Amino acid sequence: MADEALSLQGRQQAAQAMRRRLAITFVVALLLIGGGWITLWAAGGSPAVAPAPHAPAASRRPSDELLETTKGLQITQQQAVDQLQVVQDQLVAQRAETKRLSEQIAELTEKLDALQQSIANVPMPSTSHAAGPPSGQPTKSH
Repeated sequence: MADEALSLQGRQQAAQAMRRRLAITFVVALLLIGGGWITLWAAGGSPAVAPAPHAPAASRRPSDELLETTKGLQITQQQAVDQLQVVQDQLVAQRAETKRLSEQIAELTEKLDALQQSIANVPMPSTSHAAGPPSGQPTKSH
């Protein structure tokens, strides 16, 4: 009797495992079929009027569209590369101009400092000796 219970339990577990495998297989099949339908729909084709495998003219049309799309993307990519090159060239020119202007500013700063130094070193003439005593104030005599 115990053997029969174990045998029955083993058969039930095997049946459950088989149902799980069947359910997983069914879900995977649905996913694959759904993915195929979505791919056809996204490519612009209608799943109801999908081209037959024996129709080469109909199968060339999507590939021609794909080639045109690819060529368009290549042209757009080349234009983007060309624009990037122009921007890089402009950046190099701006950096050179900035460097040139920075050097000019440094030269002018040095000249300004030298001029300020020369002005600071010039003795100021004394106004009291050259002009005499101011009028209205008595001169002190020693």
